[in-house]
Amino acid sequence: MFSDITSVLKSFKKYRVESILIVLSILITFLSLALFILSSNRVEQDITIKENGMKINEETQKTQINKIVIDVSGAVINPGVYELNAGSRINDALNIAGGLSNEADSRYFYRNYNLSAFIYDQEKIYIPYFWEIRSGIFTENTRILNYLSAIPSIENAETTKPDDKININSATIDELDELPGIGVVTAQKIIENRPYSSIDELQSKKVVNKSVFENIKDEIVLN
Repeated sequence: MFSDITSVLKSFKKYRVESILIVLSILITFLSLALFILSSNRVEQDITIKENGMKINEETQKTQINKIVIDVSGAVINPGVYELNAGSRINDALNIAGGLSNEADSRYFYRNYNLSAFIYDQEKIYIPYFWEIRSGIFTENTRILNYLSAIPSIENAETTKPDDKININSATIDELDELPGIGVVTAQKIIENRPYSSIDELQSKKVVNKSVFENIKDEIVLN
C-alpha cells in the first residue's frame, strides 16, 4: 500500500511540472501576442501622425502658393505691402491701396497701366506723382523710375515758360482736363466761375480744394 501511495505522489509531481510548463507556455504566448499588438498600434499611430503632418504641410504649402505679397507705393491713398490671392490683377492692387490719390495724374495712369494685367509675388507697383510726369521722370508707357536720366528734365521744368501753362480764363474744357486732379466736371466748374483776377480765386470760389490747388497752381496762369 505504501508503494502505491509513493507511485501516486510521483505521478502527481510529474503532471504538476508538466502543468506548470503548459501554463508558462500559454502565458508567454499571450505576452508575446500582447506585445505584438501594442507594437502594431504604435506603428499605426506613428504612420497616422506622419500622414497628418504631411497633410498639414501640404495644406500650408498650398495656402502659401495661393497667396502673393506685393508692394504698392507712390500716388495712392494707402501705400504699403499687401497680401493678395494668386492670380490678382493691377486693379486689385489699386483697390486694396485705396485708389489713386489727388497727387496722381489719372489720365497718365489709365493710359499707361493695364488694370487687367496679372501681378506676381514680390512685385512692386509704383504710381507716379503728377510732378514726376510733368518733369519727365516718367514718360508714356514707362513704369521704371529713373531719377538720374530725369535730372535735365527737372531743371527744364523749373524754368517752364508761362506760355506753356494753362490760362484758366480762356482754356477749353479739354485743356483744363489735362491738369492733375482736374476731371471734366471740375473743368466745367472752372469755366462757369470765370473770370478770375487771381488763381487763388479757384479756392475762394470753392471750385477746387486745397490739395488740388497745390497740385495745379504752378501749371496755371491768368490773362
